[in-house]
Amino acid sequence: MIECNYPYSFPKTTKRLRYFEKSMYVYQDGMFTRTLRGKKGPLVVSVSESRTPSVLLVKVEGDLAEGEEEQLKATMRHMFSTEVDLTPFYRQWQEDSLMGRVVREREGMHIVLDPTVYECLIKTIVGQQLNISFAATLLKRLIQLAGEAVEFQGGTLPVFPSPEQVARLNYEDLQQLQFNRRKAEYIIDISRQVAEGKLDLDALSSLSDEQIAETLLPLRGVGRWTVECVMLFGLGRPDLLPAADIGLRNAVRRVYGLDEQPSEQEVRRIGEAWAPYRSYATFYLWDTLSQHG
Repeated sequence: MIECNYPYSFPKTTKRLRYFEKSMYVYQDGMFTRTLRGKKGPLVVSVSESRTPSVLLVKVEGDLAEGEEEQLKATMRHMFSTEVDLTPFYRQWQEDSLMGRVVREREGMHIVLDPTVYECLIKTIVGQQLNISFAATLLKRLIQLAGEAVEFQGGTLPVFPSPEQVARLNYEDLQQLQFNRRKAEYIIDISRQVAEGKLDLDALSSLSDEQIAETLLPLRGVGRWTVECVMLFGLGRPDLLPAADIGLRNAVRRVYGLDEQPSEQEVRRIGEAWAPYRSYATFYLWDTLSQHG
């Protein structure tokens, strides 16, 4: 069990998983299931909401190593942002303001993070300058090619490939799956750097936002948008503003009633009022573009 000590809505928090995240999660009867890499092999982890308010139930299938249970709990608390206190964020907004209505309608909605920075970085690179549907297709092909699968309830669940597994691929392997040559190089080259110990993504959690950018930006295929997405969905940093994102700019235009799509600079100017929770303001604005209630 994982207790949620702050305003927390499991249905709102998992909405993105239910409707858009098809590559790793399976949804059935209120339960979200995916695999994680354990010390002794893949684990199948299922998360659902308890009948007790503000408590999540976590079920694990697989061989846990000694002491791994507590580590797994910490990973799940991180992934589902259960220890993120958004109370000060909600206090920032008057309900009658344009942004205030957006925030109040989504109270309790937290960001679900990827379990590792590596998974988040690869997913983000795959999705660069692609529509969500095709990006999901490419990601699924990469996972099937490089990763493995585990049996679960009469079917199989994918295991996100390790850096070592992706590092063994050739660029042509991904090109055959409709990746363009440049993106194939980005994904495999970064995986090789991680596998060879030249790039320590796990160490990023202890760095400042600026230090993370200094570490990642020199990598081929990584620009500012990619770094911001990794800090947001991989590390859970609270005050990021990916102002160049087209979806965010569309959402700002709609919510603020602007005549045309704002520039990146205009979004940064408007977004100053959202600090120090610009990540959550961004996430809530993205949600206004969703047709799913």
